[in-house]
Amino acid sequence: MNGKLKYKIRIKKDYTRDDGTNALYLDITYNGDRKKTNLDIAVPIKYFDEKNQRVKKGFQHADAYNLLIEKTLADLNTIEINYKLFNETITISKVLEDLYSPSLRINYNAFAQNYLNNELAEGFIQKSTYRQQNGFIEKMKRFKDPILFSEIDANFIKKLKGHLKKIGNKKPTIEGTLKNFKKFLRAANDKNISTKIKYTQIKVGSMKGDFTFLLPEEVKALYDFYNSPFINSTWKNILQRYLFSCFTGLRIGDIEIISEENFIDEYLVWQSNKGGKFNKIKINATAKSLINFPHIFNGQYTREHINRELKLIAKACGIKKRLYYHSSRHTFGTNYLIAGGSLVNLKKALGHSKIETTMVYAHAVESIMNTEIELMDGIIS
Repeated sequence: MNGKLKYKIRIKKDYTRDDGTNALYLDITYNGDRKKTNLDIAVPIKYFDEKNQRVKKGFQHADAYNLLIEKTLADLNTIEINYKLFNETITISKVLEDLYSPSLRINYNAFAQNYLNNELAEGFIQKSTYRQQNGFIEKMKRFKDPILFSEIDANFIKKLKGHLKKIGNKKPTIEGTLKNFKKFLRAANDKNISTKIKYTQIKVGSMKGDFTFLLPEEVKALYDFYNSPFINSTWKNILQRYLFSCFTGLRIGDIEIISEENFIDEYLVWQSNKGGKFNKIKINATAKSLINFPHIFNGQYTREHINRELKLIAKACGIKKRLYYHSSRHTFGTNYLIAGGSLVNLKKALGHSKIETTMVYAHAVESIMNTEIELMDGIIS
């Protein structure tokens, strides 16, 4: 910690309110940075002692106001000492945050929400990541609110897992929840917020979920339903997105950001929502038939709503699989290989950095072939 944190209580002399009072404010400086923040206290100028930074006894609310001033100065002193003790980098913004939001160092949920909001505001995360992690925070609030940092221990983690199982979360969802919990606990521990169990002690298992994909005849069933006169507008709009991903492999995060400008001649060029990679793929005729310029896709829907409706659409089409949006990407990858595409080109199309990630689709196709080879027995039976 370099420099000296300086702060004073001052009175705003250049503006007097209608009731004859002037606002008191905190003037705080550190390493050339300076900020002023209102204290929500106002007194006549003659009743403020600038040297002692206190309200003079003659004012009717002097005792109450002075208590507030003294608490503010005492809190600032404590905050400064904590930064020095833990050798933590200091900024005025962080000091003011600790001063006016003391619950952030007490309540896990409040800390996580503030940390996430700052990540989005500073451009460290995408809006899609914000939505996902904000959903996690809401989930934690439903479990317990507030969650005190002082109560986070091994038993708390055990209770959290039990709660998630009780509400029907499967293992990948539980592990994903723990991963998010660990992220914000790490941020808190890094700010020297003490907990009985550190983030390093929380083990997160595999988050691989069901690998659901559609076979060619199932994709055709959805495509025929999409083009039928019996489909309602909401289902048509949702299927439009889903089928486009079935024929391009785009994630839902990419679907949400592409516009007409991303379509150049026969290609779709965009910066991936996940990882920020630049991608370029050739658009096939079926995918082209599913887009509408200039808006590309019709309607606006939350991811949760899309996933709920996809399950109903599958049921309406006689597809006995539990659809969710990401299954469209699995469908693209699997059917690309079934149609004769190469694993190397699929890796490029999906934007994978490692061929091992793409191999899951090869294993899926191999499993299909091993199962369907038995159909040959029907020739002579």
